[in-house]
Amino acid sequence: SRVKVPSNVRVLDKTQETLRIKCDQERMKTVFAKLVENAFDAMPDGGMLTVESTKVKEGVTISFSDTGIGIPTEVMTRLWSPLFTTKAMGMGLGLSICKRIVEAHGGTISAESSEGKGSTFTITIPTEPVTNQDSEISMAVPEHPLSTLEKQRNKERA
Repeated sequence: SRVKVPSNVRVLDKTQETLRIKCDQERMKTVFAKLVENAFDAMPDGGMLTVESTKVKEGVTISFSDTGIGIPTEVMTRLWSPLFTTKAMGMGLGLSICKRIVEAHGGTISAESSEGKGSTFTITIPTEPVTNQDSEISMAVPEHPLSTLEKQRNKERA
């Protein structure tokens, strides 16, 4: 699923090409697409989405930071709950599914937000995947975290 970049949003790519993780490519693309989509939704008047990857002791972190409206405290507490949504047409499965996919890879996902300033969602995935009997994950090196964007017109390299 491709995500269209709104004309009033700039995407700053601060990812490191050399960082690779083993994961289920399709499922991880779903996570990236959802986080990018949510960031765009949080910036109705435009702004910037910065995507950054960093090598950490546990593996690789990928963060998605927007300059959007931020998330109110009462929403933050219910962020990962299934069926919770703030969107008129939403099903409320987005972030809970993201959390399940990331955790199935042995990783973590977290959110920080400041009302009126923006939000950052950070995923940490171990370099060596955790093999878990409950989750059947086919391992492949994923595409770029921004590969879900429809066109790269507004994308800048940092």
